[in-house]
Amino acid sequence: MADEYFNPAALELSSNEQKITDLSYFSNRGGQKPGSYQVDIFVDDALINNQEVEFVEKNNELIPVLTIKQLDDMGINVKAFPTFSNLHDNDKVTQLAKFIPGAFTKFDFAMQRLNISVPQVALKEKHRGYIDPSHWDNGVNAAFVNYNYIGSSSKSNNNTENTNFVNLRGGINLGPWRLRNIATYRYDKIWHWQSQSVYAQRDIIMMKSLLRIGDTYTSGELFDSVQFQGIQIFSDDNMLPDSERGFAPVIRGIAHSNAKITVSQRGYVIYETFVAPGAFEIKDLYPTSQSGDLYITIKESDGTLHKFIQPYSAVPYMLRKGRMKYSLSVGRYHYSHGDTYLRRPKFLQSTLFYGLPFDITLYGGVQLADDYRSMAIGAGRGFGEYGSLGVDATVAQTDLPYDGYKSGQSVRAQYQKDFTSTQTTFTMASYRYSSSGFYTFNEANEMGRGNINVNNTRSRSEVSVSQDFSGYGNFTISAYTQNYWRSNQENRTIHIGYNNKYKSTIWGVGYFYTTSSYCDRPEQAVSFYVDIPLHELLPDSSISYSLNNDNKGNMSQQLTLQGAMLEDRNLYYSVQQGYESQGNIVNNNVSLDYHGSIGEATLGYSNDKYNHRINYGLAGGVVAHSHGITLSQPLGDTFGIVSAPGAGNVKVQSADHVHTNKLGYAVVPALSPFHKNDITIDTTTLGDNVDVDSGAVSVVPDNGAIVMADFNTHIGNRVLFTLTNNNIPLPFGAIAVLNNGGTSTSGIVADKGQLYLSGVPTQGIIEIKWNTKGQNCKCHAHFSIHQEDSTSGIITIPATCQ
Repeated sequence: MADEYFNPAALELSSNEQKITDLSYFSNRGGQKPGSYQVDIFVDDALINNQEVEFVEKNNELIPVLTIKQLDDMGINVKAFPTFSNLHDNDKVTQLAKFIPGAFTKFDFAMQRLNISVPQVALKEKHRGYIDPSHWDNGVNAAFVNYNYIGSSSKSNNNTENTNFVNLRGGINLGPWRLRNIATYRYDKIWHWQSQSVYAQRDIIMMKSLLRIGDTYTSGELFDSVQFQGIQIFSDDNMLPDSERGFAPVIRGIAHSNAKITVSQRGYVIYETFVAPGAFEIKDLYPTSQSGDLYITIKESDGTLHKFIQPYSAVPYMLRKGRMKYSLSVGRYHYSHGDTYLRRPKFLQSTLFYGLPFDITLYGGVQLADDYRSMAIGAGRGFGEYGSLGVDATVAQTDLPYDGYKSGQSVRAQYQKDFTSTQTTFTMASYRYSSSGFYTFNEANEMGRGNINVNNTRSRSEVSVSQDFSGYGNFTISAYTQNYWRSNQENRTIHIGYNNKYKSTIWGVGYFYTTSSYCDRPEQAVSFYVDIPLHELLPDSSISYSLNNDNKGNMSQQLTLQGAMLEDRNLYYSVQQGYESQGNIVNNNVSLDYHGSIGEATLGYSNDKYNHRINYGLAGGVVAHSHGITLSQPLGDTFGIVSAPGAGNVKVQSADHVHTNKLGYAVVPALSPFHKNDITIDTTTLGDNVDVDSGAVSVVPDNGAIVMADFNTHIGNRVLFTLTNNNIPLPFGAIAVLNNGGTSTSGIVADKGQLYLSGVPTQGIIEIKWNTKGQNCKCHAHFSIHQEDSTSGIITIPATCQ
């Protein structure tokens, strides 16, 4: 059979004297030299690890050499196969298919990626998206401050008023501990400083939980959210792989051969896997939505297709079978307004949710304080095509200082359904009814501080419906109503909206209605808006028009031109003209918003018939770490530091508008905790004297971590050497290595003995090795770069190898 083969002797070398080293490894397509390579390991397309792996050559392919322990660490169930029974942890395997039928390996040399494929039955029961906690990164010890400053100067009736407001969020990371503080600094004739919250937290990995100490709040899933000062430990779903979060049904079926299972939803394939003949279960679906029909296709090995539909639905707190979620909070009730008459009782709250068979989730909880006791229990269940329903009941006993002992009950029902055939979604329909003696913990403490005007809730209803018209727009309606015992007060809000798109133009209409104790009468308003892109006239810009009209006779219109400028499209502008109902000009607004690598700056001017105002602001972060202090864009709670020493002004592709500073450091302002985050730099922006081993680094930060993304930089000259021995060019294909201060740079000798290396110091020694006619040879070349040669670009130097 014919096969692709390259004969090294066919190389047309300009020098008849230059020999060719052993290039047999590269003669066939895809051939590479055996050895050890740092690679990303993927098992069934899931990233497992990045580590150094030894490769040997077989049939002109590189085959990985893996130990039994390495396979076990990758999630391969070696104990389930008798073929591994006589092997020990350190024993090595090269041909995986001999031990696991159907398994194979493929090494992508260009991407430095080792792909391992094994049947589903050969894997341990770990869910998709799983990353071993041993790979989670606590990050480095560091401190940061995130700031947001807003200032203004307004003039009205010859009076000038200046205001300044600073929001600060600071933190210190020490190992697994995170200390956080949120504070404000406000100027209103005098300066006011207020520390809003201080807390420390850390992950409890074994329990998949988060421990928090200080100012915090309860979740509000079962009981109303409560602010308090104390200790809290609760399940952290962020620690779970995506395929274990939330609720998703278990798909069961039967395959008659080695079959492919495909699961689709809303026309998108959301899951594929291969199963062996017999019954199968799929338990690691990603929760793509709260409800909807799943379309399952079984494709047998002979091409036969079997299809069925599995409807499902879930209310927000439903869990998968066997999953448990809990919280425990102990502390002292805290009221943010700082009322000196406030009761601050000590209390305990605990909740527990557990996923049972048949799509049932059982949950309950207690609240205990000196003058208050409450207990709740409930269940949620999915009914397939009929949606999902959750019902819970809460009983409470309250000892009010001015009204005596009270007890009551509260019942809540929640419904969730996605009607796929009509593209209608009930995002949530909820109703709660409470008896006159029922008080939430917040209400009880409001009454306890002498506020006898507090009325406890009687009933509360919420509904949100969305209807998609398949290319003809989307209609939404949401409504909320709440009333109280011993009061005619009622809060009610209704919003109706319709949105559509024609080509690239977006438009919509809306209606808003609200009434509450703060309104003299119900407020109603209608609105209209349209946004038209101006791609041909002004790239990255659009013009929009909006109209609002309420039941009090007020009508306002706004015409806005907005867009982005500069090469990086990081200067945003907005010019706005407003009109009142009579058509007179009532306001003008102009603003600029610059997003830079070390922060954001805003500047604006507005005027109307009442005043003239200049607005200005700064936002960003300051990070102190072991390599110094780095300025950044506004920070999330989990972020990364790019460390590329000596590589200044390099573009970071993992974040918008971020470049390294002159020392080679930058901050990626937000990362996803417990997920693989790829941090990449644009190597085309490296300086002439800088090179890196790799342009990408992968990190898996834990919650609140500040991780260091280290790029191994080579600072030095870019040199094209001409290597000779006895005036004869060194063999084509010889391997050259230059050691430079603990790091090494390597290359391959080309035609005429030419060798290109980057990160080359002003002087050093290059070691060259090659194989000719079965003999291993080597020599050393000393070089020195003179000052006049050290210019930008590539330096050409001859060197003799001895």
